[in-house]
Amino acid sequence: MSTRRALESCGDSRAAGQQNHAPRVLIDCTQTLATPRHAGIPRVVRNITRHGVAAAAQHGATVVPVRFEDDHFITLSLSSSGDIVDVVKRPPASNAHPVLRRLHKLLVPRTIVRAIRTQWRRLLRIPLPGAPIEFQPNDTLLLADSSWATRYWHVVDRAREVGTRVGVVQYDFIPHTHPELVPKRLPATYRSWMQNTLTRADFVAAISESVAVEAREELRRMGRHPDRAAPLVQAFRLGADVKPPAKAGTVRRELLDFLAASPVQPYLTVGTIEPRKNQTILPAVFEEVWRQVPDARLLVAGFVGWKGDELIRRLHSHPRYGTHLMHFGDLSDAELLHAYGRARALIFPSRAEGYGLPIVESLSHGMRVFASDIPAHREVGGPWCVYFAPGDVAGLAGQIVRWERDGVFPAAQPKGAFASPTWQQATEQLMRIVFSGTSVDALHGERAAA
Repeated sequence: MSTRRALESCGDSRAAGQQNHAPRVLIDCTQTLATPRHAGIPRVVRNITRHGVAAAAQHGATVVPVRFEDDHFITLSLSSSGDIVDVVKRPPASNAHPVLRRLHKLLVPRTIVRAIRTQWRRLLRIPLPGAPIEFQPNDTLLLADSSWATRYWHVVDRAREVGTRVGVVQYDFIPHTHPELVPKRLPATYRSWMQNTLTRADFVAAISESVAVEAREELRRMGRHPDRAAPLVQAFRLGADVKPPAKAGTVRRELLDFLAASPVQPYLTVGTIEPRKNQTILPAVFEEVWRQVPDARLLVAGFVGWKGDELIRRLHSHPRYGTHLMHFGDLSDAELLHAYGRARALIFPSRAEGYGLPIVESLSHGMRVFASDIPAHREVGGPWCVYFAPGDVAGLAGQIVRWERDGVFPAAQPKGAFASPTWQQATEQLMRIVFSGTSVDALHGERAAA
């Protein structure tokens, strides 16, 4: 056999071996591992990874969490409990005041820190902290994180060249559609990420049908055909596992004292303190409520985010703070579950959402819910919620007062009839989307058409 034919034969064998390896779902966890918080998108990413192992196994595939580091996607592992094990050592999360944290981000941008770390590693020839991924044809790279500022597109393109499929979990389009509700620099960063993902994606997994509708419209605007052959965009429903009550000692004394300070259960609102979440209407709402229901109480649970400091100052300086009004910015999962089990109702006043996970979590715990009247909330809350216009202070206050006065919650569906989705079910839905369009001929045809 000639040398040329031997090399060709070797190459054919290598390609066949790559094609026949077990499928892998490589889940991007880059941004999740860079934040100490387990709320919002990081919570979704961690649950997708944790429950994805069993869900992917139903398709003969394995789940591999990955992070982008020093121009490579590197392999991570999972602990025995299913938590992502980071390979990059990070300093402990800071408990500094939110203003100091934001000042640090302004003066020491994360992108500059990453660039310096990369160059330093190359200069000293320090090896990568984890094994770099060698993409193969049976792989799927799932961009499930909010890694909007991470520049990994040249690596994604190399993965696509060898036949790796690329999927994106689409949470919302809020920085694009509601730029006034997010920090000034985010819309441009997000639109760049949106353009890069949607022009490359072999499939889009939207967290609600509301988001799926927006995704299809954006794809059409880009000249892609979201309904060609296998649907390019499909929706799945996030989970909300109902867990047992927190054990003694896992809930801080301040929260226990506030909840026990009165036989009147507090209303609860959950979410990062920022303009999009719209908690700024709540002081005015409860001023009206207190005129007729003086014993009503409000518990505000949420990390202080962009433009959230003014509301926190108003809450802490209120004469009812500590008795009828309280804020916690760092509730653990156990403490949040404890609050869900002891709150009178959830108030969720967001101006824009892709889903509204606290609504589903609250309904899953048998709570009543007052939700702002936006498409995503109507979709996930259905007839179990009472809805109000996001800016209607008098309308929301009136609904609360009438419920307190009449004792009749005016939702169409009775309490307790809500079918609580689990994270295992959510991840199984997601994996069905991941593997729903794996026909090589259909995939190549759609890519060529795009």
